[in-house]
Amino acid sequence: MKIFKVLSLMMALFVTTLHAESKGNGRILGTWNFSAPTAPQPYDSGTLTLKEVDKKLVGEFSIEGHALSIYKVQFEGDILSLSFLVENTTVFLKLTLKDGLMEGTTQTSEGPITVKLKPAKPA
Repeated sequence: MKIFKVLSLMMALFVTTLHAESKGNGRILGTWNFSAPTAPQPYDSGTLTLKEVDKKLVGEFSIEGHALSIYKVQFEGDILSLSFLVENTTVFLKLTLKDGLMEGTTQTSEGPITVKLKPAKPA
C-alpha cells in the first residue's frame, strides 16, 4: 500500500510539473521564423530567438544576419509583448500564441504591420 501511495504522489508531481511547463515560457522558447510582408525590406523576414537567462525571458531578432536586440520581453497567458528599436524608433509588438503559431500587429508611421511567426525547424 505504501508503494501505491508513493507512486501516486510521484505521478501527481509529474503531472503538475508538465502542466506548469505547458503554461510557462517553455511554449515559446527557441527560434521562430517570422514574416511581415508589408514591412519595409529588410525587416520583412528573419528569425526571433527567445531564451531564458537567469530566469528572465530575453529575445533577439536576426535580420539578414544582423542582430537586433529586444529590450523588453514579456509573456503572460498567450500574449508575447516585445519592445525594440528599429532605426531609432521604438517598436511595440504584441503577439498571440495559438496552435503553436504566433501572430500580431504593430503600428508604424506607415500604418499597421502584421507579423506571423512559426517555429523554426531544427537543423
